[in-house]
Amino acid sequence: MAGLSFVVTALVIIASYMIYLVVARILLSPLSRFPGPKLAALSNWYEFYYDVLQQGQFTAHIQKLHDKYGPIIRITPTELHINDPEFFDILYARDGRRHKYDYFSGRFGYARDTFSTWQHELHHQRRKALSPYFSVKSIREFQPVIRAKVDKLCTKLSIYVDDGRVLHLNRAWMALTTDIITEYAFSRSYDQLDSPDFQETLHDALVAIYTTGQFALHFSMVFPILDALPDWLVSKMEPRLLPVIGLSKDLGRKVEEIRTGSNGLHKDTTHATIFHELLNSDLPDVEKSNARLGDEAQLIVAAGLITTSWALSVASFHIISNPEVSRKLRHEILSATSTVQNAELHELEKLPYLHGCVREGIRLAHGITTRNPRLTPDSDLKYGDWIIPRNTPVSMTNVDVLMNKDIYPDPDKFIPERWINDPGLDRYFVPFGKGSRMCLGINLAQAELYLAIAAVFGRFDFDLYETDLSDMQMKHAYLIPYPKWDTKGVRVRVKLPVLV
Repeated sequence: MAGLSFVVTALVIIASYMIYLVVARILLSPLSRFPGPKLAALSNWYEFYYDVLQQGQFTAHIQKLHDKYGPIIRITPTELHINDPEFFDILYARDGRRHKYDYFSGRFGYARDTFSTWQHELHHQRRKALSPYFSVKSIREFQPVIRAKVDKLCTKLSIYVDDGRVLHLNRAWMALTTDIITEYAFSRSYDQLDSPDFQETLHDALVAIYTTGQFALHFSMVFPILDALPDWLVSKMEPRLLPVIGLSKDLGRKVEEIRTGSNGLHKDTTHATIFHELLNSDLPDVEKSNARLGDEAQLIVAAGLITTSWALSVASFHIISNPEVSRKLRHEILSATSTVQNAELHELEKLPYLHGCVREGIRLAHGITTRNPRLTPDSDLKYGDWIIPRNTPVSMTNVDVLMNKDIYPDPDKFIPERWINDPGLDRYFVPFGKGSRMCLGINLAQAELYLAIAAVFGRFDFDLYETDLSDMQMKHAYLIPYPKWDTKGVRVRVKLPVLV
């Protein structure tokens, strides 16, 4: 009898809680008047289903919801989403206070890096310290290092010409971008370009970080628990998570080595390095702790290599798969530069067809592919006839703009000419976001793409090997895009071009 009473009590509590949620979120919430599915308004489990159980499908599902409900919809109990390219500059304005939705800081366990910082003022402080090292001037000064890494890659590619082996080009690009960002961050490159067949990349670690982060978005204690567990236990429980812990600890050690001078490289380096300079900056001491700068290091390294290497992979696939694009690109590069090895970045940026290839590669790579909410704490937002209460998380998604068929006709196609014929497209080029939280790495990423594409496609030709468009299309949105899980990447045979 007592057992039955307990069950009845439990059912009453559950039913009462459900009634409370329906009343509070569906009927009384300030967002109740906005269109959208009632299940999304009722519970974050709706998002969890598409985000986690359906493996990164919430971005695609939101697009379908817009088709059904219109340009502004309610996608969670607390958040609105807008699909209107003309509103992008308003939501992500540079002026005024814009908080990030603190819920999204849980993606990486409420890490203390700049990207995860939700408060406007603290984000401004942290970003201000980093910004000088990603300015156009700083990247220009860093150009010789980028070029040296690209030359090293080209030397490795020459070996594939001689022996005819199949090259995993996407891994080669990841090795390149990893060596560049780790050299710039610590003055100590990971030297992944030296890895045989580019096997030793951070690919698996980053897949683990981003997929785990999707789960941690809903259960934010995941990363703190992982950090607290000994490596052997994590390895026994779930070996795939070991790279997550390993990368974080390795980067934290590098910060400590710089602090103590035990890396022995700062006095000999010929270029500025991010963490040497941060440790000597006027940031408060609490902002220079190993733990916080370790979080910052993981952000910079992960963001600095994964999105850029993916853009290089996407651009490469389309250039290789279209002989006319490849021919036009190579002709422009070789006609404009005496030697591609020594071409200056500012010269390459002026080449219209190369510019178009870089832009299309970045656009089709998408950058960040999940929504990016903002809150305006000081005033309401207005969208059309809708008044959005202040402090309401409102998000948009880069992909919606970059793949908008009214802005980019045939959006799935790689068309470099669109950037030559319509300079007004720059307004809708949003893979790096916009506003005060725009991606810091835009200048470095674009420099790598210009220098790498010019050098590699000026000196080599390629044939695709068992690779098709499905290997390049986004199937999972885990903050960044991932193709189908069984892809083997961009595989090619390398050859010397026939110049005509």
